[in-house]
Amino acid sequence: MPSREPKPVESTKTVRASLILLIAMAVWATCAMSYAQSIKGSTGAGFQTWKATDLNNNGAPYWDAVTENYLGNLTNKNVGFCLTGSGDCVGILTSVFAPGPIPFWGMSYDSVSDLHGAIDPAVYFQSSGTRLKATLQLQLSSKSTEINEFGWFETNPTGTVLGPKHLLFKGSGVPPGSLTPDPAGKVVIFKPTPFFGYYYRDVSELGCLVYTLSSFTDPACSDHNFAVFATKPGSHRNSFVIAGEDPPGCSDGDCNLTLVKVAPHEH
Repeated sequence: MPSREPKPVESTKTVRASLILLIAMAVWATCAMSYAQSIKGSTGAGFQTWKATDLNNNGAPYWDAVTENYLGNLTNKNVGFCLTGSGDCVGILTSVFAPGPIPFWGMSYDSVSDLHGAIDPAVYFQSSGTRLKATLQLQLSSKSTEINEFGWFETNPTGTVLGPKHLLFKGSGVPPGSLTPDPAGKVVIFKPTPFFGYYYRDVSELGCLVYTLSSFTDPACSDHNFAVFATKPGSHRNSFVIAGEDPPGCSDGDCNLTLVKVAPHEH
């Protein structure tokens, strides 16, 4: 009978190379999957940089506008002051979350001259199919009975469909004060549809709805808006900071600001 030749033994170098390749593929797959959420918007929009010194309530960027409390006093509590822990927002956000002047999503903004920075009226998100962690960082209102509801809604790849809504954080209800709002610090784990946006319900305006896709916003809230910020734009470690607020230059006395951080959920 013919003798059987022994099978060749793989060299140490070959085994090492195969292991390196497998590890590299695993790392690549992990990184690719870790882009849990990405933003989509209008042509010409993008993340814009700004400085704390740009905060002067002049309407540039669009969210940098004065607010008013129920006594009629003007305050420095727009989202920029709250993110930087300055103005009348000192001490409102804890040191655990005061990320500073992180980039905002919008039209071109000139920080040197403090000009422009218009809102993008068509903002929504794409999910990789993983779960996300939403943390309620702030529920600010001049009237404690007028805290807004906050959640996400389903849409399609082009952002042209308004699908079902999903509650994340409870407000004070309609009529105002009929429910107990969720406290700051509450965490909700959720898994959105492939394409989604955020909404809030303004309880002081008979519960009218405001969407990141503003074409769906109720007429009674047509001057309300969202502002979207990012801790590390373009990074798989990025978290979005979503601000649902009353209209820039709010003068209705309650001037709500709901601030939610949405990060990839680490298993």
